[in-house]
Amino acid sequence: MIDIGKTEFLIAVRSLAKDDFEIYSSRLFDTWDEYIEKALRVPDYSISLVIEEGSIKGKGRIAVAAVSLYLGIGNYGDFISGLQTIRGQVSYVSNKLVESAASPFEGGNFQTTYRNSGGALSYLHRLFQKVQKGELTANQAMKEAERILGDEASSSSEFMQKLNEALESAPKYPKQESLFEGVENELNGGNDERNKKKPSRTPTPKPDIPTNQFRVEIWRESKRDKKNIRIRKL
Repeated sequence: MIDIGKTEFLIAVRSLAKDDFEIYSSRLFDTWDEYIEKALRVPDYSISLVIEEGSIKGKGRIAVAAVSLYLGIGNYGDFISGLQTIRGQVSYVSNKLVESAASPFEGGNFQTTYRNSGGALSYLHRLFQKVQKGELTANQAMKEAERILGDEASSSSEFMQKLNEALESAPKYPKQESLFEGVENELNGGNDERNKKKPSRTPTPKPDIPTNQFRVEIWRESKRDKKNIRIRKL
């Protein structure tokens, strides 16, 4: 599977009781799952969410097979437009995960920090930029893409062929603006205001540190599979 989106967040609130924490985590997964189902236009995907207490610390992940990504891109005409559109969809549902995670605590005195990553989609985006700038040839970019995608690169020859064709035909810089202009930047390389730390209200209370901390792991192997839940004591 190819990682196409990861979200990490920390909500500095007081710890929840174990039962409340389990309910909170399960509902958050369901809400996020609904957003993904409506917004992400790929045939199939895998999602997982891990929530730990002692404040609320979460990690969400979306992954797809290369063939599913290829079919999803095909819904939007050319390869570059499809890749750009799906990247925007992933960014949208990643932000919705953070909003949904914080919403039960609205009105309280807490701080939320988060980081979104576009995974392989962001790597491919950067490869296109390097080819357009003349920093890489299409052949060099393909070798890098094969390294990034790993085993998935050999699982869909159609995907790799279309990627190669798109890299070879990508118009060059510097006079032309990036084909990805306007798409949300990743936190580790962009200046999107939504990805910056939200200002904290003062004073921010220190969360309680429970004697028994728990981690809730929830995942769905594909969009048609059942939801799996596992609870672990830390």
